[in-house]
Amino acid sequence: MDRLSLYKYNQLSSDEKAILLWDQGIYLMNRFEGVYLINLHSLLDFYVEVWYDNENNKIVKFRTFKSLETLEPYLDLIKLELEK
Repeated sequence: MDRLSLYKYNQLSSDEKAILLWDQGIYLMNRFEGVYLINLHSLLDFYVEVWYDNENNKIVKFRTFKSLETLEPYLDLIKLELEK
């Protein structure tokens, strides 16, 4: 099987995306935006956000990207502990 690209991943069904992300993805962190809980994952050479609607208890979209600028909403959530 060919290496999965971001573009091929986007062509998968929602169920296939979720299974692949669960099996091969690395959970990084989450954030909230309005009513959505957004889970950020790393998968191969791209990132996947899973947008989850808390009120209706369902995934509403998978958002893929490679751009580091798109990680900006997460930067304020990262806490680093510096050694003293």
